[in-house]
Amino acid sequence: MRRRLMVVLVSGLLLGLVVLQPAQGASTRDSQRRGVAPVRMAAVVTPRDAVRSSTEPAVFVPSEVECTATRTGFNTNLDCDDPFPNNEPDIEVDPADPRHMVASSNDYGSCCDQFYTSFDAGRTWQTGNMSVEDPGRTGSDPVTTFDVKTGTVLHSSLNYTFNEDGTQTCDGDLVVSRSKDGGLTWGEPVVVAGGLGCDLDALQLFNDKEWMVTDNNRHSPFYGRTYLTWTQFEARSGDFVASPILEAHSDNGGRTWSRPKEISGANAAICTFQTAGPAGRCDEDQFSVPTVQPDGAVVVAFQNSQNEALWESPEEFDNQYLVVRSDDGGKSWSRPRFVVGLEDGVNDYPVNVDGRQTLTGQQFRVNSAGNIDADPNTGKLYLVFADNRAGRHDVADPVTDVNVYLMTSSDGAHWHGPSPVSKAASDQWFPWVDVNPVTSKVGVLYHDRSYGNPALYNTTLAEGTPSSFDYTKVSTQPSHPKNSIFFQAGVQGCEQCVTFIGDYIGLDYGRDGKANMAWTDMRQFRTIEDVSGYAQYIFYARR
Repeated sequence: MRRRLMVVLVSGLLLGLVVLQPAQGASTRDSQRRGVAPVRMAAVVTPRDAVRSSTEPAVFVPSEVECTATRTGFNTNLDCDDPFPNNEPDIEVDPADPRHMVASSNDYGSCCDQFYTSFDAGRTWQTGNMSVEDPGRTGSDPVTTFDVKTGTVLHSSLNYTFNEDGTQTCDGDLVVSRSKDGGLTWGEPVVVAGGLGCDLDALQLFNDKEWMVTDNNRHSPFYGRTYLTWTQFEARSGDFVASPILEAHSDNGGRTWSRPKEISGANAAICTFQTAGPAGRCDEDQFSVPTVQPDGAVVVAFQNSQNEALWESPEEFDNQYLVVRSDDGGKSWSRPRFVVGLEDGVNDYPVNVDGRQTLTGQQFRVNSAGNIDADPNTGKLYLVFADNRAGRHDVADPVTDVNVYLMTSSDGAHWHGPSPVSKAASDQWFPWVDVNPVTSKVGVLYHDRSYGNPALYNTTLAEGTPSSFDYTKVSTQPSHPKNSIFFQAGVQGCEQCVTFIGDYIGLDYGRDGKANMAWTDMRQFRTIEDVSGYAQYIFYARR
């Protein structure tokens, strides 16, 4: 049972990438229910179109600005290009200029990631398509960072292709595109880590869920170094082998990168279960995020599912958060340390039509992951996550009362918490933490369905300290996940329930102390051909 579950988890991740592609196939009721866009457009890449021929030259697809989004109120829809979905936003503020921001998201109206660039504190945004390796690849999971030392904006992404029949994502490269004009034009992607294989009977390597950060502290011994971490899924003959966390770094604005190094390490006390490989190796991981402390130390947090002491038999595979640390600019890394155990294993959440964990009464997939951030003034570390410890769990019919929790540490070795961030009834999920550089107060952004009707969700910003938060509903209208035009579940009683709204949202404070927020929003009702429902766009707010 244990090995089979791990294979299902990996297959689900790769299958999820197939399902989450831009418009695929004809306008059929079955395709609409299975998460496929209801119409095809000539500009939309399909899985079969995306199969790269070995005889075609690998000429990269350049970026392009498509339209300008303009702020009309407290909330701004950044997607002015087409009616197709966008989700999984990241937003980053230029450390040298708080009016300059670059956001990004998955874009299902083109082959590539979407970027959104503002030079006027979010009043206007240039929305466009990111560059991609070649016409046979699709971009996803975008993340941005500013390198102040070289004046470069870096955008990391997954670039992958499909097997011949378009049913399996494969050859997932991890790439970085560079911009020298602040995020309006992006150059040819640099491959940091290459994927391998479209043959299920051979070795496959698929890079996934990357994140990056730049050390922009002029007093740091590693000023200007950008760190990139990610998960590398390995399978042999279709069987899951491992998914360790890897790291690479660049000192020249992303033009060249160090050789990828596995950093998730080994710790026999907390990584006791092993699908394959050496005992004690912490190599079944996901959702890594790096952060840099003022002295140049890098701390990476990630989830791991190998600590059998946390499992409530027969409910297995509860995750734990681990951290690793480098004090020499990524040359060497500590062994992984335990931060907190999570209540997110088998039978801790309901499952949706795709077999993924969801919330009670919903169909969109959820996870327990958050992120880690260091106070730029003191170096204190903050880590957020969301799980179902307050709900009905470890039973055949779990009921969710998911809350957001915060862990704190002064040294990365000793952790305190979890302290509840969200205290309202119902569910709060997809937390993202950032520290205000002016006040050193903590901000946590998350989705929230505690504002009356649990069929809807809003987005909340909590600001304060681990013991006291003030709450602001930053979405001015609710989202409607049970009446979606895209990614429809097609199950009885929930035919138009959405199965995917992304896996995270974004928050970043500028040096002016302003919170900049981006989230997946479903407030706008649309009709495309004969299909009606709520669309899925990236919204922005500044507070």
